[in-house]
Amino acid sequence: MKKMKDKIYHNEFAPLYDYFQSGIKGDVDFYLNYFRNYKGKILEIGAGTGRITIPLLKSGLDIIALDIAPKMLEILKKKVKKENISVKTICADMRGFKLKDKFDAIIITFRTFQHMYTVKDQIRALINVKKHLKPNGILIFDVYNPSLKYIQAGDWQWQRDGTVQPAGAKRKFQVEYRNRYDMSEQMMYQEFRFTFPNGNQKIAPLKMRFFFRFEIEHLLHLVDLEIKNLYGDFKKNKFENTSPEMIWVVTSQN
Repeated sequence: MKKMKDKIYHNEFAPLYDYFQSGIKGDVDFYLNYFRNYKGKILEIGAGTGRITIPLLKSGLDIIALDIAPKMLEILKKKVKKENISVKTICADMRGFKLKDKFDAIIITFRTFQHMYTVKDQIRALINVKKHLKPNGILIFDVYNPSLKYIQAGDWQWQRDGTVQPAGAKRKFQVEYRNRYDMSEQMMYQEFRFTFPNGNQKIAPLKMRFFFRFEIEHLLHLVDLEIKNLYGDFKKNKFENTSPEMIWVVTSQN
């Protein structure tokens, strides 16, 4: 199986991840509230460095963290150790992981599903996730709602994202980004450029497949997953034309 090669999640870029990817406003609270007093077993796919995993663990949830990038999981383990809690991690591809356990809930967090670039990838991932859900188990995943405004603004020109000073570092470094959209591929291409105090630069490429509402509905129908809810943001507002997100809550009936 061909693995995803997004360099932004691997090797030397993994330690920089937390300094320029802060997540989506409200997503941590959404999951904390959704699983409040939950007693079932949860699998998080795309756990990364633990931005969502750790708050869920600290709230007492039984959660396993899965990610394709070993360096990201190493950072997660270091964070968890500092919190004096423990976590089971699995380094695997969402399209082909095989676990003996089945889960009451599986969450694919922070747009991780958008790294399934082809229909074949998308169906394989959803079928594999379904295999690991208990009967009536819940799957929650989010993708962004494509915005014509942002698509038109994607001119591949560098934009300043901010300055960052990692813990223990004496000086800050600058982060810039640029993106462009390919409508024929439904792909957003992006690069992050890091300029360090000594003048050295590194560029991390990223690409994400974007989806439209009924495209997702067709995918879910193909793999026999039933839609329970579609939210337009992490405050559980109704999905509308201007909604920034699509948060899908679906269930397995087998």
